[in-house]
Amino acid sequence: MDAIAWIGVMFIIAVIIRAKVPFIGRLLIPASLIAGIVGFIFMNTTGLGSTTADTYSNIAGQLYTFMFINLGITLASKNKVSDKKDSGKKIKSLKDLRSKMSNSPFSGIFGMGSYWALAYAFQALIGFGVLYIIGKHWSMNPTYGLLVPFGFAQGPGQAVIYGTEMEAAGWESAIQVGMIFAAVGFLVAFIFGVPYAREGIKKGIACSKIKLGNDLSRGFYEPEDQETYGRLTTYGGNLDTLTFHLALIGVSWILGLYVGKLWKLIPGYFGSLFSNLLFFNGMLCAYAIRWILGKMGLHKYLDRGTQNRITATCTDIMVAATFMAINFDIVKRWMAPILIVCVIEAIVTWITLNYFGPRFGGENDFERVLGEWGTVTGTNATGLALVRIVDPEVETTTAAELGPANIVNVPASYIVMPSILAYAAGTMSFRAMLISLISVIIGYLIFMRVIGVWGKKTFDIRKGEKYKDGKIIK
Repeated sequence: MDAIAWIGVMFIIAVIIRAKVPFIGRLLIPASLIAGIVGFIFMNTTGLGSTTADTYSNIAGQLYTFMFINLGITLASKNKVSDKKDSGKKIKSLKDLRSKMSNSPFSGIFGMGSYWALAYAFQALIGFGVLYIIGKHWSMNPTYGLLVPFGFAQGPGQAVIYGTEMEAAGWESAIQVGMIFAAVGFLVAFIFGVPYAREGIKKGIACSKIKLGNDLSRGFYEPEDQETYGRLTTYGGNLDTLTFHLALIGVSWILGLYVGKLWKLIPGYFGSLFSNLLFFNGMLCAYAIRWILGKMGLHKYLDRGTQNRITATCTDIMVAATFMAINFDIVKRWMAPILIVCVIEAIVTWITLNYFGPRFGGENDFERVLGEWGTVTGTNATGLALVRIVDPEVETTTAAELGPANIVNVPASYIVMPSILAYAAGTMSFRAMLISLISVIIGYLIFMRVIGVWGKKTFDIRKGEKYKDGKIIK
């Protein structure tokens, strides 16, 4: 609780800085990022009371699990994203499939989910390759480079979870290395993402015609612009609505612990590995609860606004905690190669996304690229935060697409994550791991081409143009 309280102090400092320093306000730097950086400075200079970096690392990891389970529950209250007019049409050819995809949110779901899988694999290969070339100068084994996708494409929670697994396999300071990758990932997400969002608004590429006013710069809404964000679905004298939603997450969490015990019954490394992945097991249970509530007609008592606030709160605290979890004394000997890896990863990810993203299709193509950028360098919630800059009134389906995109990414997770951890534990050869990661990239590229989310370019932000079937429409 002391650590949570200190994070609160950092947030208050952050919102004051955001509101009072015009330059920072105009850049739209989120308070969570400012709080994290300020907290990192205090943690590594004066210290923060009796708290330690490990405490903040645990907070980031636990909140990731909590947020991930909540996302599973949140899907229960979302409307179906399919187009009802087209849902009854039969798909007789690949042309029919591609046509239906391009005119529906599924182009975003499958496009963003597929690229996410690509990033999950190629970020690991790049991290390993770069450290294989330069790591020897700092006595840093290239295996540490395999932590990049856990920090960049997944976030601090998985950096802690999988860093713990790697430390158990003998890789010293893997958690700290993973947390640095995650922290730099957040910086990269906003350093590239915010100017990109502003440029999209300026060039008229964004669907929503908004203006960046003083409210966005200060970070607070005036009374006349303030809105409600949820519904009361329970009687307060019985149980508060927020309590009810937290309780559902709690049920999924406990069930996830028992699912982990079932995994332990499976002999070998993979049974042991999945028994420790509470975020994954809890997510499965959350989806099961979602299904049961739907069958019983009880999803009407779920409120998406409340669930989104839970996710956003977890994200804010998690981002700040990620920076405050970094113990500079432990990893300062490796900071140079880590930063080199991060710069190269950021450049490659930015270039490849700006190639594939404008080819996902759909009118909200720009919003999808922005959301995907935040996702593959931070977390799903970071992507949502960037999308909200250009689509504050949720006029597009982009925010709703980011959640289901997780499902498209799942097959890659089943291959990339176990392969990396098995290699780190010495139970898989380098050749087998390499084949596994490359197969994910090739498989998803073929999948994207077949279903049409790797198609013709639909916008060019530099020219301020949008296209349909290769012709300028804007």
